[in-house]
Amino acid sequence: MELRRQRILDAASEIIIAKGIDGLTTRGLAEAAGVTAPTLYNLIGGKKDIIQAMLIRSAENIKVQITLEGKNSPLEMIEAIIKAASNPGTEGIEHLRAMIISSDRILGSYAAKGDGSLPASPAGQIPIDIMTDVCRKAIAQGYLRGNVPASELGQQLFICCRGPQRDWAFDVISGKEMVRRVRRGFHLTLAADASPEFREELMRKTKTL
Repeated sequence: MELRRQRILDAASEIIIAKGIDGLTTRGLAEAAGVTAPTLYNLIGGKKDIIQAMLIRSAENIKVQITLEGKNSPLEMIEAIIKAASNPGTEGIEHLRAMIISSDRILGSYAAKGDGSLPASPAGQIPIDIMTDVCRKAIAQGYLRGNVPASELGQQLFICCRGPQRDWAFDVISGKEMVRRVRRGFHLTLAADASPEFREELMRKTKTL
């Protein structure tokens, strides 16, 4: 069952890369994956569910690449996240681009569906949790003062990453510029709660970007 599910997601990725998200239909996907339409719905669901499942898989693949253990400062942890988030991995750069574009077309697929304190989607919660963990570690290490909850900082770090990724996916900016903007956003967000010494370091690095 899991192998068929992964085969469906692989086929969906190939279709989106070749035809765009509008070219993805459940009937065409079932045929490409070698399953019946009822099996497709039973294993994953409709088009929105398929996109959600693809996004969750991509987020989990990025999570596997991030190693925070042994990192001695928030800046080292941040660089580990940036490296993983900008790495297309085995699925390739076009898959990464397709996932970002797809997430922009499905309401609530990568964030909360509205204003207020609604929870993020499962795909969005994975990177938010990773970034929140970084902030908790930074508070424990004394780099951050803890005046701003780690969960709020983590969500803001995710927002700082999401915007440049979208601009890159839509060919507004280069990959190099995407990384620069993400790094700058991370530094400025952490500076809002940083200890005096760490804030000075963050601002020095921000000025060189």
